[in-house]
Amino acid sequence: MLPFSGNASPLPRNAGVALILALAAIVTASGLLLWLQARALHRGTSAYAALETEHLRVAAAETARAALYVLAADPDLSVDHPGEDWAQPLERDWPGGIHAWARVEDAAAYVDLNNLACSNQPGRPFSAILRNAFTACGHFEADAPVDALADYVDADTTGDYEAAFYRHADAPLLPPDRELWAPAELLHVHGFSPALFAPPAPAPDARHHRDELFGGDFRQATVLLPDAPDAPVPVNLNTATREALLAVAGIEHAATVRSAMSLRALHPFQSTTLLAAASPDLASTLEGAIDVKSAYYRVRATAEHDGRRRSILAYARRDPDGTVHLLQWLEGVS
Repeated sequence: MLPFSGNASPLPRNAGVALILALAAIVTASGLLLWLQARALHRGTSAYAALETEHLRVAAAETARAALYVLAADPDLSVDHPGEDWAQPLERDWPGGIHAWARVEDAAAYVDLNNLACSNQPGRPFSAILRNAFTACGHFEADAPVDALADYVDADTTGDYEAAFYRHADAPLLPPDRELWAPAELLHVHGFSPALFAPPAPAPDARHHRDELFGGDFRQATVLLPDAPDAPVPVNLNTATREALLAVAGIEHAATVRSAMSLRALHPFQSTTLLAAASPDLASTLEGAIDVKSAYYRVRATAEHDGRRRSILAYARRDPDGTVHLLQWLEGVS
């Protein structure tokens, strides 16, 4: 036993055990305190991240809304072209170092796949236009997917690709017999696969280019507008992609398409009269399929800060009086 000085009493025999237990309790309490501190820190970090994500979401949404205000303020509703204010990128800086940008795209620059759901189709049938879109993009077996999409979205239940056709699919389904609202729905249609929407194969080397007539990108030819118009949505001659123009005109009129794209680069078309004068036969078949103004738009907006991003994708319709209606609003992390 260790010696003690003064009047100190010797430790009882179980004092060592008690001391060890006390030390263990202190260590346990310290560990619990550290765990609670770590948990609080984690919660604080998570709360901060959630708050920053919300700030990014609001910044992206407000920037998209500002872009739509510019679209609604368009002073000339008779003609739409890439030089107008609404078509220019919009950038905004927000508190906290958040930077956001938005752009309005003319959705009438593409062929609307939901046009097949319209019973009123003046001029060239839209099924023929969609077949041209397949051909312009190097997909030469177009009859089956076009007919299948027509049966999938038309209002009747008659056709080769109606309920009986899909009953024996791996996941049996019923065609909705209505317009489609999301691109993912297209993948249920016979003949439509992810490969159809993949980028076209690059040219073999720098000396070669993609085929001018058949090397198009199907994503640049078509769009799926989440709306149910009474008549097919025409393609805007001033903003249309080459693939969309080849679809409405046909491969046989590729020279006219090239001329139209060259002319609009110099000055936007104010009407389709010039096209009608250049090719009367073509103009007569394009009744209701082409115009120089638009009614549908796609808005993309992104907000970024410190490596974090939040994005918005929205579709809107603009009435002849300039009123803008929001059709679809999708948010995500990019």
